[in-house]
Amino acid sequence: MDEHVCQSCGMNMKSLADCGTNPDKTSNSEYCQYCYQNGAFTRDVTVDEMVETNLEYLDHWNEETGNSFTVDQARPLLREFLTTLKRWNQ
Repeated sequence: MDEHVCQSCGMNMKSLADCGTNPDKTSNSEYCQYCYQNGAFTRDVTVDEMVETNLEYLDHWNEETGNSFTVDQARPLLREFLTTLKRWNQ
């Protein structure tokens, strides 16, 4: 599988196991398993709530990417990025 970015949270999906599922249980490569299961979003959240959820994983993301963003630095950048994704750009 080519790497895709979840169109809800922005997570890199590197394998089919990372993908969400459609109502018929087939893989959905637009959304990750944490955001989308059985053809529906797993959480009813706003983009700002998704930003705050993602910030909980900032240390991991910084480590993975070699960045050193603080929460205050990352918050506006993350919001700007998320609003380009399908879920938030409709």
